[in-house]
Amino acid sequence: MNANGVGLTAAVFAVVGVGVGLVAAVGTGWAETALATAATGETARFGPVFVAQSYLAVTAAALVAAPLLAGVLGVLFGSRAYDVQEAAATSGVGGGAGALIYGLVVVVLVVASQGEAATQAHGIADALGPTLTTAVVSAVVGAAAGALGSVTG
Repeated sequence: MNANGVGLTAAVFAVVGVGVGLVAAVGTGWAETALATAATGETARFGPVFVAQSYLAVTAAALVAAPLLAGVLGVLFGSRAYDVQEAAATSGVGGGAGALIYGLVVVVLVVASQGEAATQAHGIADALGPTLTTAVVSAVVGAAAGALGSVTG
């Protein structure tokens, strides 16, 4: 396993996680303003439910991107590796650790951005299970993509 490759993969995940988390926070803030803060009538009554659904949808959509990123980075690293096992191990560990960092960064940024109308929205602890699942799936995708990428190198 290449420690530099693992670190680089995790660093790319962290950087992308910050970007995705900031965009997700802006998007959920916009949804909160539109659905609850400025709402009147029935929309105001149901606004917190819609806001909670928006936070959940944005978080889930952000987590879906992690295995995709693991696949792309796995192929890129694997294409530079000389050994299939090294490529798979490096891309798998890097993809798994990176996706965990990515998921935690995204979740923390989304939860930290929650306003007063987000009383029913998820917290950090609520998102730990999906975040861990995302990391495991990303590790498997990264390992497989790394192995496949090594064949092209």
